[in-house]
Amino acid sequence: MNASRYGWRADRVGIITILIILLVIPPLAGQDRPPQADKPQLLILGGGTELFRALLDKAGIKPVTLQDIRNRPWAEDDLMVIVLGNPQNPLFNAEPLIWARIATEAQGAALIASDDRFSVYSAFQQGGFNPITSFTGIPVRAHRRDCYQGDEDCPWVVPISPAELPQPINNPGPVWGLFRGLQKLATNQPTYLEEPLQYRGEYQYPLARLPRSARTDWQMRLTPPPLFAIGGDGPQQPTGRPGYAFLAVADASIYINQMLMERETDNLEFALRTIEYLQGPDKHRKRCLFFENGRVIESFDSLKQALAQSQKKVPPESMPDLGTFLNKNQEKLVDLGEQLLDQLESRDALQKLLLGPEGSDRESRHFARWLEGLVATAAIMITIFLLSRTLSSRHPLDTPPAPATGAGEAPTGLPGVFQRRQRELLQANNLYEPVHQLMRDFFLSAGAPTSAEPLPPPVAISSAIRKPDALRRAIRDMWRIAFGPPVVISPRRWHQIEPYFVRLRQAHADGHWHFVPRDQNPNS
Repeated sequence: MNASRYGWRADRVGIITILIILLVIPPLAGQDRPPQADKPQLLILGGGTELFRALLDKAGIKPVTLQDIRNRPWAEDDLMVIVLGNPQNPLFNAEPLIWARIATEAQGAALIASDDRFSVYSAFQQGGFNPITSFTGIPVRAHRRDCYQGDEDCPWVVPISPAELPQPINNPGPVWGLFRGLQKLATNQPTYLEEPLQYRGEYQYPLARLPRSARTDWQMRLTPPPLFAIGGDGPQQPTGRPGYAFLAVADASIYINQMLMERETDNLEFALRTIEYLQGPDKHRKRCLFFENGRVIESFDSLKQALAQSQKKVPPESMPDLGTFLNKNQEKLVDLGEQLLDQLESRDALQKLLLGPEGSDRESRHFARWLEGLVATAAIMITIFLLSRTLSSRHPLDTPPAPATGAGEAPTGLPGVFQRRQRELLQANNLYEPVHQLMRDFFLSAGAPTSAEPLPPPVAISSAIRKPDALRRAIRDMWRIAFGPPVVISPRRWHQIEPYFVRLRQAHADGHWHFVPRDQNPNS
């Protein structure tokens, strides 16, 4: 797969989703379309969590807002906290990892899924406050035979059985049902957890590992196989309600849109199991404080709102002209649509979660609504796809614009020259030219020598930077783009690099790092 971390192949997700609606749309070729004003489009990126949140919404789980936690800064046993991605949150007093401990201590539920580097602590720690374990933040790869589609960045998860523990468990709790029987749970550039000196508190059990062939980026073999997931269940409360539920996994991407839609994986099944586990055996927990990269997500029904807007009738003359796109690809589209239907039918767990048990009143009542929502979702995606492919000749929906470097924007230039150049770069699928110039200009403004060398000058980094080694690697990699030989930088690759470049530039502006002149470097 080898997709970028946050720029996933959203076009593939959209194409698969729209196939159903393509089978029922009448031929529209040749219809006249009056000019229309541009309207905002719904962009569902492969790296987003809209599908996971839609499943939470379907399960009757309501989001907790910032105002809610400010009004009630404590937790009860009906609260679950989900922390996905980078847990650092400097913007307000709603620190994700603290809230995960608060919820667990209150006999609620918590999920921590990340591939960043940080330490984690127990909510029930006694005698000191030392971390139980750490997310290492070190990317893990594996041999192709142990990876999804042979992609070394996508190792399979290997479940651990309670019988494998040094002291086997007589009565395994619900947490052991999360990974049981899942042989095709795919990761994407995961990290791993340090082996705890002692499993305790909510970090009770090792639940899953990465394959034996796992290694780091610099080819260091990891022995024993790296730990991927830790979790635990709390004892039943005196009220009869279940105790806490806790899970920590070393990759947030197993829950993102792209991975939930990947065929031949168990990621959707695992997401459904996770939701069921966090709710508890009696579905008691109905409130969720959802953090994504440190930011509180206050809405789980963004897809539902988009579906509601899509219900408005559209006059035939305003429909897009499908032209020869359908005519040339009709048979392929039908075949792919049938494959998608087969996949959805085989996902029995999804039907049970969203529609209820087979033959139940709930299933009968909601089947038509679910089918209508599926068709409406497909309608949204076909609109996005056709507008981007047939009307605007754009690249995939998750493709970012070429970075603005200032070149070509002089007032004496011909109107539209810069915009045309941007389109040419996107169509060539190579943004090296503007990215190279952007990074070169930045490094020169940051004090880099004009006669740039293959390696960057020494860098002084302040103690405020928590990952100095990662910062040095980012400077080195971007230095190669700025002053090294030309390379191909696709729009998706730029989508991956851009957030790191923004953080690198901001850290320099904040005075957290600077180049050390050669005459001041003691090693020169």
